[in-house]
Amino acid sequence: MRVLIIFNHPAPYKVKAFNELSKLCDLTVLFERTKAKDRPDSFYYENHYDFKTIFLKSGYVGNEGTVSNKVRKYIKEHHSEYDLIVMNGYSHLAEIKAIRYMRKHNIKYGLLINGGVIKKDSSIKRKIKSSLIRSASYYLSPSKYADKYLEYYGADSTKIYNYLYSNFSKDEILNQPITDKAIFRRMFNLPLDKKIFINAAQFIDRKNNLQLISLFKDREDVLLLVGNGPELPKYSSFIKENKMNNVIIMPFLKKDRLFDLFKGCNFYITLSKEDIFGHTTLEAFANGLPVISSNNVVSSLEYIKDGYNGFLVDINKNEDIINAMDKINDLMAKNAIESAKNNTFENSAKTIYDILEKAYEK
Repeated sequence: MRVLIIFNHPAPYKVKAFNELSKLCDLTVLFERTKAKDRPDSFYYENHYDFKTIFLKSGYVGNEGTVSNKVRKYIKEHHSEYDLIVMNGYSHLAEIKAIRYMRKHNIKYGLLINGGVIKKDSSIKRKIKSSLIRSASYYLSPSKYADKYLEYYGADSTKIYNYLYSNFSKDEILNQPITDKAIFRRMFNLPLDKKIFINAAQFIDRKNNLQLISLFKDREDVLLLVGNGPELPKYSSFIKENKMNNVIIMPFLKKDRLFDLFKGCNFYITLSKEDIFGHTTLEAFANGLPVISSNNVVSSLEYIKDGYNGFLVDINKNEDIINAMDKINDLMAKNAIESAKNNTFENSAKTIYDILEKAYEK
């Protein structure tokens, strides 16, 4: 089965999933960009490709957008070489042009989404999004919450299939919780005698880290923020102004180092205003960290069970967030690991392949 996937940029977690998928089919991935503007080059350093790749190198707009005609042109000239074509996006001009071309020429395609959050669009914007989404022949969705997003914009529910979303391989999941966290804390010069809450994300407004930092003003627990981005000066100023010595900021880390850092912490916490999926919930689980998450993170809605592997919270209710911070405990660590065991690159690729096989047979 010859498969073409149109994808935005070579995010490492997707590249690894595609590497697994390429073991099951003849896979080509056309990347619209070589990198996202808001990602450091180090984000891509470990990438290697076991599948055929095509990279577009022009037409970039904003952090992730593309306006090039080359996606449409490639499909026009090469669509007959593939048994299946799968679009990962539909919002950039290059993707819109490609979808409209396929629709006009009766070229069937699937839509693979990372997630989705229903918003109050204008009637025109909703109409445009609906026209692009409902014209797909089938859909690959990572959760029932993403299913609702697709249905809201006109997708036929009988054509929606769920795949497992992942950002780690089966050998990266702990077999059991780490009992001696001091080993990993010493690797990063972290306090040995405090509970540590960690958050790893871009330092942008959507991640809502200023609210998170503020909740640690009167706590003895430590908050560890990992990442980079334009909001860093705000974080630093707030910490200095409030004379906080229990907030640690570290720069972006490669995944193997980040996972070592996770192993030295107790809990993961995010108060994000919006995540269409949210990798870090499952990454934290894989490393034995129970998770406190806002109910704006799709993966958390899908996988967190209150009191079992973490807590879901409303970012408008600080008292409830603090209560969750007080109640979460290390006894949930084993449950967190169990919650991550199915979502490996290997299982993700297999579920995607099974869906594509069904589409091919039809």
